[in-house]
Amino acid sequence: MNRYAAFALAILALGVVGFILLPYLNTSQEIVSEPKVSEETTLTTKTINEDTATYVVDVKYPQFGIPAIDADIKTKVDAAVAEFRSLPPNPPESATAKNEFNGTFEAVYAGADVISAKLILSQYTGGAHPMTIVSGVNYDPSTGKQILQADAFRMIGKTVQQVSAEVTAKLKARIGDAFFEEGADTNPENYSSFDISENEVTFIFQQYQVAPYALGVQEVSFARVD
Repeated sequence: MNRYAAFALAILALGVVGFILLPYLNTSQEIVSEPKVSEETTLTTKTINEDTATYVVDVKYPQFGIPAIDADIKTKVDAAVAEFRSLPPNPPESATAKNEFNGTFEAVYAGADVISAKLILSQYTGGAHPMTIVSGVNYDPSTGKQILQADAFRMIGKTVQQVSAEVTAKLKARIGDAFFEEGADTNPENYSSFDISENEVTFIFQQYQVAPYALGVQEVSFARVD
């Protein structure tokens, strides 16, 4: 199978889970970073736990004590979980008796300028493996409004063309012939998921977007200049 056919199949597979998760997130799996939270922000963890005859839900998501931001994050997570609940039960021959939906978060930054975290939402419905969407949620704490892609490019002082060129070079060096170039071209949708820290903006590339599933989610960071 050539890389273009593989990429097309990968996008199809990602689209199935994306249909459920991405519309609500818009913007790996173990928590590996310590949260950085300003003194003015209180980070708490909310949970959704359900175990029924046909599905299991185990989700943790962040709340920051800022009503507009907390409400938006909750709305995104609740909508993704509600869509998952609507899936039909698994057939008897399925690899798993129940559909499973899991969620956690990491890479929390809560500074005076930005509130940011990565939401990691995964579902398993009996296929070859779970499918996971990693999405940055980023907000201006002074207004409660979501930080948009254009803001992210402004923070690093680069255009989508410049970002694409640098991402392509870095991923080619990192993963070689397994790299799917289409997933990092200048289409702005390729850069719709990102998180922000004190010094960097990190673009997140989903499973199958720029590499085979086995290589997982890929990330490329750029220094902030703002």
